[in-house]
Amino acid sequence: MAAAEEGKAEGREYKDDKVLPQVRRHHLPPLPPPPYVKPHMDNELLFIICQAGSQSFIYKTSLMDLNPDLSPRLGIATPLKPHYIVPGDDHGPRHFFVSGSELYAVSFLKDGMYVLNLDTRCQHLDPLARRPVSSVDPFIMAIQVGRATLALTETLQVYRKAHLVCPPRSSSWVRCMTDHSQIPDRKVKLSGYVVVSDNSFIVCDTLTCSCLHFDLDANKWHVVMPWAPWGEYPPRDMSSYRFLNGRCVFVDGFIYTCSGKGLAAYELLYEDNCVYLDIPIYLPLSWESEMWRTERMCLDYAGKDVNSGAILFWVVQGLQMKYRDPQNKLWITAVKVEVEKTPRKSMTPVGIRHVVSATRLIDQQETMDQKEVISTRCCAVSF
Repeated sequence: MAAAEEGKAEGREYKDDKVLPQVRRHHLPPLPPPPYVKPHMDNELLFIICQAGSQSFIYKTSLMDLNPDLSPRLGIATPLKPHYIVPGDDHGPRHFFVSGSELYAVSFLKDGMYVLNLDTRCQHLDPLARRPVSSVDPFIMAIQVGRATLALTETLQVYRKAHLVCPPRSSSWVRCMTDHSQIPDRKVKLSGYVVVSDNSFIVCDTLTCSCLHFDLDANKWHVVMPWAPWGEYPPRDMSSYRFLNGRCVFVDGFIYTCSGKGLAAYELLYEDNCVYLDIPIYLPLSWESEMWRTERMCLDYAGKDVNSGAILFWVVQGLQMKYRDPQNKLWITAVKVEVEKTPRKSMTPVGIRHVVSATRLIDQQETMDQKEVISTRCCAVSF
């Protein structure tokens, strides 16, 4: 008993005539969060285009705005103001494409084209962009393919923007004489599109979930076929896989698009003068995934990681709100897709993680209908 009392006095336990040392637990303070490391991105500026009724509102943000150290001051607390406001087009939505340091807005049916300088806040209307397009076959897309500026109609007629000698500095949309023999003669409802080379692009039809490839050098359309190794049959539901959403990105042999689970990547293959798409590789987002919807998502290429070769993307999601609010939310995320080289020399994606993200608010404009903004697909253009 004396030993026990002595052990307790010295901070030890006494058991079975033995004095045992007492274990003392020390609670260390939590480690500080790792310092913010700014990722290398080729395109650090981001322009987000929201169609609101007949108008287009364009917002500008940057990688610095998403710095978590600055988020209390630059995140939700600072709403984004419109960098440009493009006047409305009562006939339909405008189509945007980037060429150099300028962003162009093409009308659904009208002549003329708005030109927005991304280096400055200057914008002007080019009234000389004439278009010989009837009201029954409007433009559904405008796109920059290599050095050519192209527009597409519902019947898959391709128009090239050409500069005219007379009158000086005038331009016009000139129809390309295209070969449609390899595709059905019908109208399409565009779901997505992507430039895959300096002389070709692919569009996806919502009605059939089929993809069509256009060769600008040959002025010829082809149906994109499902890929299957020799001796194997493609999946029966392959048509449901070949679905592109909005403006997609082609990099290192794969087409990247937004999907219901996050991103999807399709390998593009060429063999015997045919174009193929492999089954998709899904890259689910682990953050806010339940509230993200494909029809309100958009992405753009942001660059490559100089050390690992991973691909960086901007991903933007508009929030669907069930009530009218003076401000609308946007989730802006920079994601990194890890890749590995395939035997075909393409770079297959193997994983995805977010680099940095923030929630930004959009001020409610007097002429902006909140319901129309959140239900209309936005478009992200990096620069």
